[in-house]
Amino acid sequence: MFLYDCDSFTREYYLHQYGVEQPANQVEPETHVEFPSMPLPPYNGFGSEHDSLASYFNLIPKPRKYDRTKQAALDSIIFRWKAKFDIEKMSMVNPDDHKRRFVISYFMGDGSLSIYEPPIQNSGFVGGKFLERQRVIRHKAKFGDWMTEQDLLIELPGTVWINNYPFSLLETDKFTLRYIHKGKLDNIVSIDLIHQKMRNKVQGMSREIMNVFRLIDEEQSGAVSLDDLVNVIRKFNFELDEDEIIALMGRWDQQKNGFIFYEDFVRTIFE
Repeated sequence: MFLYDCDSFTREYYLHQYGVEQPANQVEPETHVEFPSMPLPPYNGFGSEHDSLASYFNLIPKPRKYDRTKQAALDSIIFRWKAKFDIEKMSMVNPDDHKRRFVISYFMGDGSLSIYEPPIQNSGFVGGKFLERQRVIRHKAKFGDWMTEQDLLIELPGTVWINNYPFSLLETDKFTLRYIHKGKLDNIVSIDLIHQKMRNKVQGMSREIMNVFRLIDEEQSGAVSLDDLVNVIRKFNFELDEDEIIALMGRWDQQKNGFIFYEDFVRTIFE
């Protein structure tokens, strides 16, 4: 058996008891060997980037894990911005790109983003989903460096890059503006109680409310923006506070694109 070292107590004991000084450590420290690692493969184009990475680690990819507690508490919290292309920063520009407008939505529940393009008559663009709801990597960043609400909560007008497209943020909705000023999210309110409160306020006036929505909907699309909904709420003096308005918008923005289908809204609440 080869004794190659001893602790400080043993060294002092031998030195004071026998006058013997123990030799220094006889074994050279082991050198740290770094083994080569495989670099992460690029996005393969199937599903989200998380799906692509999951297929690298497992033959049968496992579903992404969510923070269910956070998602349940924040799933109805959505920040929205009206935006357009920042033409000056685009490398390739269509002559009509300056006409296009977008609604960018950020979902606090899972940190995902979606972009909706409202149809504009005679613009040459059909409109619809520009970006399916998904998490987005910061511009020129590595996988895992996801965009957060802080990347969008900037001074307006301001430019933000999303999937290599420069968007100029023009304005935000009232809820997002309120969050920016207050810096907190308020408690969720019962949507059923809000519906009942509105129903009691204007009994028998469903036709008048529907006509107001149709006047606002000049393109006859069947949908109006959330800002238009707020204006109707104020016009009929429903006496909803800000928390109730936020909860109402979260309930009726079913496609999470910043618009509501007002016929379903009116029939459900007032008829």
